[in-house]
Amino acid sequence: MTVEQKIKSVVDQMKGVTYIFDNWQTANVRLDKLSLPAVLNVLPVSGNFQLGPSQLKDYPNCMLAFMDKTSFDFDGTDNDAIVEKCKNMAKEFILLLNRSRLFEPISGSVPYSVFYDKLNVNVTGITISIQLKETSGIVLCPSRSVKDIVYGRAKE
Repeated sequence: MTVEQKIKSVVDQMKGVTYIFDNWQTANVRLDKLSLPAVLNVLPVSGNFQLGPSQLKDYPNCMLAFMDKTSFDFDGTDNDAIVEKCKNMAKEFILLLNRSRLFEPISGSVPYSVFYDKLNVNVTGITISIQLKETSGIVLCPSRSVKDIVYGRAKE
């Protein structure tokens, strides 16, 4: 399972939340047709491979945006309620992620940023940037070919 598939499996546990894996520009277009609230897993731009004696793990630097609808001329108090809802979605995601054991637990400080008017669709939300560290990666086996380890069983 890829890191993206693992993240999606966690978001799928959040009831009534749409999952998007895309860049900001394409998500901007897609959000007009999708139901909100949503979690946007922004395409990772960097990360690390952790190579051990028996596994190769992926440690991507991830940005996740938690968003919901707002009105065009939003009131500060009403919009603050949406921000709090998005913060709660982020908290739920982190707790579900930790329970999944798919990644090393997230702990300590997790900074967030609030966004308004970032996209064409009227949404408000928060972003968090975290490095996810797979607990289980690609199993290395000296008797298997490199292509088989990386890509799976080759069709012969």
